[in-house]
Amino acid sequence: MTLRAEDPRPARTRAAILAAVETLSAAGDEITVPAIVAEAGISRSTFYTQFRDLDALAVRILTDAFAEIEALDLELRRTASPIETARATTAQLVEEFARKRSLYAGVLGSRTTTEAHRAVQDAFAEQALGTMRETVPAHLDPRLAADYVAGGTLAVLTGWLLSDDPAPTARVQEQLLALLPTWLINEDKDQQP
Repeated sequence: MTLRAEDPRPARTRAAILAAVETLSAAGDEITVPAIVAEAGISRSTFYTQFRDLDALAVRILTDAFAEIEALDLELRRTASPIETARATTAQLVEEFARKRSLYAGVLGSRTTTEAHRAVQDAFAEQALGTMRETVPAHLDPRLAADYVAGGTLAVLTGWLLSDDPAPTARVQEQLLALLPTWLINEDKDQQP
């Protein structure tokens, strides 16, 4: 029995969709399925063979972004202080939300589905779990800490995305850093509240 090579077309289609989102986001355009398919040069049905809807696309993009941020966090924790690590990863997170503001505001904002919001929060918490396992004090459950940090951070970011007068990204980053638990950004992780 010979194995057939995997069809590269779905991967190319997903790459074209992701590139279209990047291009539209960089231009400040609204992220809609018609805009994505026009930019990617594909049909609507082709889009829908890859992603159920914009929510699923946003969850996929954010899951990948959260994985990159978690990898950076774990790498930096080997050489940088906890606060330097938190600054770098928070900056990357805020920048991701700023770059694709239109997409994320639509998905996490007023028209959001509970399913999409929960999927984004779960993806964030899952990626944060590695950091939590390394940083939480012994008396805390890493899974609960990851859920807490993900939920709170997403609440702040969603409020910022939906604001009629959004704060500059540097201010959002400052606020997120100030809201992080001290055990996550200080050297002494076993501080009790």
